[in-house]
Amino acid sequence: MQEMIVKIDKNSHIPLYYQVKEDITQRINSGELSEGELLPSENDLMNMYSVSRTTIRQAVDLLVREGFLEKRRGVGTFVLKPKSFFWDLAELRSFDEVIKRKGLKSTTKVINVSKVKRNKELEEVFGDNYDYFYQLDRIRYIENDPLELVTTYVPFDLAPYLDQFDFSENSLFTVLRNEFNINIKYADKTFNAINVTKEDSEILNIKKNTAIQLVITVTYDDHNRPVEYSVSRDRGLISRFKVILSRAD
Repeated sequence: MQEMIVKIDKNSHIPLYYQVKEDITQRINSGELSEGELLPSENDLMNMYSVSRTTIRQAVDLLVREGFLEKRRGVGTFVLKPKSFFWDLAELRSFDEVIKRKGLKSTTKVINVSKVKRNKELEEVFGDNYDYFYQLDRIRYIENDPLELVTTYVPFDLAPYLDQFDFSENSLFTVLRNEFNINIKYADKTFNAINVTKEDSEILNIKKNTAIQLVITVTYDDHNRPVEYSVSRDRGLISRFKVILSRAD
């Protein structure tokens, strides 16, 4: 790690150990700290961040649990290639935006783009405002490992030529904004633990009946209209979620 002055906001509601952890994570994702590199000693990290030994140990322990670091007895702590992909629930970003920020290699495989009629499930989200929807099925990979299987629905009337875009190369949020003037504002997410089906287990390369995360998202635009509905099946050991919570006064 290059020697430099690191700013930690001691007046922030975000715990100091978490600020240190996030800074080290960013250095790993950017390549400043590379896989196999020895992490500076506790004393060096204490001096760099101007925090206590306890704070450094909390940050390092969290990075070990998240798969970014590995402790080797009698040798030191080393940087690992992250085995898990963490979604920050405090931010609403597209998959492509998150990947770029984390400096990871990803690919998307589109397995279906079709036009479907409104059904009861879609009517619960969009009401009876739309008769037809585009259904988009994609598999997302991180470092060649399948991360999630996502089924997305967008009203046909809002994006009438959505099927003309290659979503193995293009971000859905970007296409909606640039081509259809749909500006994403916020989203509602619901999380459930389920056992993977046989079909999905083959796609995600996991054993049948393995527990996975079912993530249901309804995305709204700046007119407070629901514009996108997605159902994602995420591998629990690779795809994880985090959020910083503040205690209400």
